[in-house]
Formats: sequence, structure tokens, C-alpha cells
Amino acid sequence: MVLICPQCGKAALYLETGGVMGDIYRCKNCTYIGNFVIESDDEELSNELREGHRAETGKF
Repeated sequence: MVLICPQCGKAALYLETGGVMGDIYRCKNCTYIGNFVIESDDEELSNELREGHRAETGKF
């Protein structure tokens, strides 16, 4: 299972903190901090999300 960043589409998330309110993740690639992440075993989904992010922002 891979955790994918919902903002940039990369699998570069790490657990920032956890506790009563739930887990908070931070992305090493972009500025995302939050508890919503995409869990997937599908490598193709991550590629599609990255392509969408590139088209939207022009950034890798």
C-alpha cells in the first residue's frame, strides 16, 4: 500500500504527527499538510495524478 499526496500526486508522504484527532501527513515534494491521503497499490493512479498536477500548475 502506497500513500499518495492528493495535491501533487507523488508518493512522498510521511507521518508528521498522530493522536486523538488522527494522523497528519506532510508531503516532501510540495506544501501539502493534512489528514486526507490517497491509499493505492496502483502505480498508474499515481502517474495520472502527477500528470494532472503538471497540466494544472506547470510544475513537476
